[in-house]
Amino acid sequence: MTRKALFVAGFMMIGIVLGRNIKEIEVVVFCLLLILGTLCATYYFLPQYFKKEKFLFILCFLFLTLQLFRTHYIFYIQKPQKNLNGKYVSIVGSVCSFPETSEKKISFYLKTRLNSKAVVTKVTTEFKKSIFYGDTIKVSGKLKIPKGKTNRYGFNYSEYLKGKGAIYTLYSKDVEVITQGKNVLSFLNRFSAVLNNLIDSSFENDISSLLKGLILGNKSTIPDDVYKDFQRSGLAHLLAVSGGNVGVLCAFVEILFRRILKIYGKGVNFLIIGIIIVFAIVTGMSASVVRASIMAIIYYAGRIIYRNPDTLNSLAVSSVLMLLVNPLFLFDIGFQLSFLSVLSIILFYKGIYEYFAKLKIPRSISSLIAVSISAQILILPLMAYYFSEVSVISFLTNIVAVPVAGAVVPAGLLYCLFLGFNANILPLKVLLEVSVKALMYLSKLSHVGFSHVKVILWDEKLIVCYYLVVAYLLFKSFINRQLKYVIYLSITAVLAVFIFQIIVNYNRLTINVIDVGQGDSSLITYKGFSMLIDTGPEYEDFSSLKRVVLPYILKRGVSKLDVLVLTHKHNDHIGDFEYLLDEMKVDRIVTSKEVYLENTEKLKGQKVMLVDTLKIYRYKDLKAYFIPPVEEDKNSSVVVKLTFGNFSMLFTGDASYESEIEYMKRYNLHATVLKVGHHGSSTATSEEFLENVKPRLAVISVGKDNIFGHPSNEVLQRLKERNIKVYRTDLNGTIDIVVDKNKVIINPYIVR
Repeated sequence: MTRKALFVAGFMMIGIVLGRNIKEIEVVVFCLLLILGTLCATYYFLPQYFKKEKFLFILCFLFLTLQLFRTHYIFYIQKPQKNLNGKYVSIVGSVCSFPETSEKKISFYLKTRLNSKAVVTKVTTEFKKSIFYGDTIKVSGKLKIPKGKTNRYGFNYSEYLKGKGAIYTLYSKDVEVITQGKNVLSFLNRFSAVLNNLIDSSFENDISSLLKGLILGNKSTIPDDVYKDFQRSGLAHLLAVSGGNVGVLCAFVEILFRRILKIYGKGVNFLIIGIIIVFAIVTGMSASVVRASIMAIIYYAGRIIYRNPDTLNSLAVSSVLMLLVNPLFLFDIGFQLSFLSVLSIILFYKGIYEYFAKLKIPRSISSLIAVSISAQILILPLMAYYFSEVSVISFLTNIVAVPVAGAVVPAGLLYCLFLGFNANILPLKVLLEVSVKALMYLSKLSHVGFSHVKVILWDEKLIVCYYLVVAYLLFKSFINRQLKYVIYLSITAVLAVFIFQIIVNYNRLTINVIDVGQGDSSLITYKGFSMLIDTGPEYEDFSSLKRVVLPYILKRGVSKLDVLVLTHKHNDHIGDFEYLLDEMKVDRIVTSKEVYLENTEKLKGQKVMLVDTLKIYRYKDLKAYFIPPVEEDKNSSVVVKLTFGNFSMLFTGDASYESEIEYMKRYNLHATVLKVGHHGSSTATSEEFLENVKPRLAVISVGKDNIFGHPSNEVLQRLKERNIKVYRTDLNGTIDIVVDKNKVIINPYIVR
C-alpha cells in the first residue's frame, strides 16, 4: 500500500468531523468502539491483509481517536464562562499572534489567565502603539463571548475564533506595553512591520495596499471594491500568499545561488528551507502558505537525502502536520481551497496539458492553461457554496496574472531589501508599479457582464453530487458494476431530495426575519416572488447587507428582488442599500417621500413607488398593503401588512405611539404575527395597539446586548400579559415563518 499518509490524513479528518458533530461523550465512545470493532473484524476476516498493514491500521485508529477527542473538547468542553460575559476586566498577558493592523485599529490574540484558567482572548484597540508578537501587555475592557452562527448560511464567528484558540473578545481603548518580546518570532514580526512600512512609504495607497497583499499576504488595507474585483476575476488568491509565492521564491533563490553565484551542494537546500520558514512566518502563517511551505520543505529535504518525494503523499503529510497542530484547520476556507486546488492540479493537470499540447499551443502557454483550468475543478463547488458566485474568466485572467504576480514577489522583496540600505532602485520600483497596475486592469474585467455568475440554490447536497460525479469519472475504469449502481443511486437520491425541497419551499409563503444585530431586515418569498423589507445597519467597518443579508438572500435562492421596501431613513434599517442595487436587479422600490428626497442620486434610474397614500401590491394570492408614514412622528415608517389566506403579518418599522394612534383610526391592523416596532422600544407597541392588532405571535429584531436596552421590559410584559409568544433575533437568531395551507410554522435558528 503506497501513499500511506493519505490514509492517515483521511482518518484524522473523519475523527475531526465526528468530534465536531457529536455532542454527547457517550456517543463519541460508542463511535470509537464501533471503529475498533471494524478493525478487529478486519483482523479476523482478512488476517493476511491486516498483518501486512498492521502498523498503518493502528496508526490510523490512534490518530482518529486523538483528533475526535481533541475536536470534541474544543467545541463542547472548553467553553467560555458565561458569568464573565460583559464583565469589565483588567488583564495582563502575552501577545501570541502577529497583530493585524488597519487604518484605525489593531487586533491581536492575547494569552492570559482568567479565574486561574489559561485562555486566549482576541483584543481590538485603536491604532496608537506598535504591538508585536511576544510583548507582555496590559489591557482593560469588557469581555465578550463571541457570537456564534445565527442563521443557516451565516458566518460562525465563535467557531472561527476557536480555530485561532480564542474563546473571548475584548475591546480596549488603550494598551500598556509592559515588556517587549525578544524571541525569534518577535524579531520576525518587527521585520514584517518594517517591510509593510517600507512599501507604504514608497508607493501610492492603491499600489501599496495591493503590493502588501501580493508580497506579504496583508489584505487589511485593500479597499472592499478592489478586493471584490480581484475575487470576481478569479485573482483573489494572488492577494493571499500561497503556494505560488513559495514556489516563485524558491525558484528565485535557486537561480540566484546555482546559476548566478554558481554555488551548489546540500547547503543551498538547507538555506532554501530556512528562507521558506522565515517567509511563511513573516507573511502570517496562513493555511495556504503553511501547506505550500511544508510541501516545499519535504521536496528540499528529499533532495538532501537523494529521494524524490511523491507530490500527493507530500500533500497528505502537510495536512497531517497542520491538523496535528490545530484540528480546526479542517474547517478553514483557506485550508480547504488550498488543499483541493493542489489535489486538483495533481489529478487533472497532465490530461489537460496534453490536450492543449496536441493543439500545437506552445508548451509554456499550455502549462499555464492546464494549471489554471485544473486548479479550478475541485474548488468550484466550494467557491459557489461559500461566495455564491463563480468567476467565468478566471482561467483566462490567471494565464496572464500568475506570471506577472510571480515577478512581483522576488522583485518586491529585493526592492524592500535595497530600501533597507537607503537604495531606491528605480527600475525595480517601475517594474512593481507596472505589474500591479496590470493586475488592477485585469481585475477590472470583472465588470464585464459575463465575467462572473451568481450561484443560487447551491447547498451541501449538490456539493456531494458534484464530487461523486468527479470521483466516478476519475476511477470508472477501476469500479465494478455493483459499485457503479451504488453511485448512480446515491446521486439520484440526493438530487431527488434536493428537487423535492425546492418544490415544497416554492409553494410556501416564507418570511425570514434575518438577524442583522441592532437593525431590521426581512425577506419574503412565495412562488418565485421576493420582497425585502429593509437592508439592515451599516457601521464604519461593517455592512450587514454585504456580510449577512445579501449572502443570505442568494443562498435562499433569490437572484432578483421584485420589491425592496425602504421603510424610513435611519441607517439601522436602510444602511448600504445602494450596494444591493449594484449587486442585484430590483424591479420596484417602495419607500417614503422623505427617504426618496434624501437619496435621489442613489435611486436614480430605479422604479420607485412613493407611499403617500395606502398602496396595494398583489402577487397571485399574496397581498402587500403599504401604509404611509405619519409626518408628526420623527420615527414614522412605511408600514407593511402582508395577507395570505387567513394569515397576516404586520411590519411597523420604527413607528412610535403617535403613528400607532393614526393607524388604528384609519386601517385594519389585525395580524397573526406582529413584527414589534422600533426593536421593542418603550416608545412603541402600546396597550391599545396590541389590543387592536391582536397578534398570536410577536417577533423582535434586536441586537444582542445593545446600548439602547432594547427590547423594553415594559413591552415584553405587555406581550406576556396577552400570552403572545415572543421570538427575538438576539436570542433566537434568524426566525423563519413558514405558511403552508393556513398552517403557520415558526422555525427559529436557535431554539431556547
